[in-house]
Amino acid sequence: MCHSRSAIVSLLAVLLLWPAIAEAQFWSPWFSRGYRPPPQPRGGGVFDTLRPWGSPHPSPGPKAQQKKAPETAKVPTEERPVPYDKDLARLAELLGALHYLRPLCGNPDRDRWRGEMQDLLDTEQPSPERKDRLVASFNRGYQSYELTYRNCTASANLAIGRSLDEGAKLARDIATRFGN
Repeated sequence: MCHSRSAIVSLLAVLLLWPAIAEAQFWSPWFSRGYRPPPQPRGGGVFDTLRPWGSPHPSPGPKAQQKKAPETAKVPTEERPVPYDKDLARLAELLGALHYLRPLCGNPDRDRWRGEMQDLLDTEQPSPERKDRLVASFNRGYQSYELTYRNCTASANLAIGRSLDEGAKLARDIATRFGN
């Protein structure tokens, strides 16, 4: 009886002291206010590095108060969004999936799907940013199935069939709706 009473008393003591212990050690998100860096003097300090790339380093003193007019910088032209960009990204993702799955299941057309993706890029002639997005979609399709399938299974064959069907439908829709 004495042993259980001391256990209850010690448990109550820990529960009552828990906020003070946790706050003192900065490790409990429920009771502490988190880490706050010490205040820095205005006009410099630790956060000087958080300025736009290529901008001059601010120097303290009267010269820092004089602002120079920025030089004429080349502003990149905004790329107009293409109405079929989502469909094209999905098609690239399907091509990446097929590039992984078809050889896994014994089809000898290993380079066909990468070639299809290259043909798509050659035909589309996207800007560098858009090309990077399409290539990322291709890689995402490849890597998502690479993580899922190590051997050819019935579900891998089903995924191949569905990817072929969806890819054909997307290619047909894009050509029909937006072709010249």
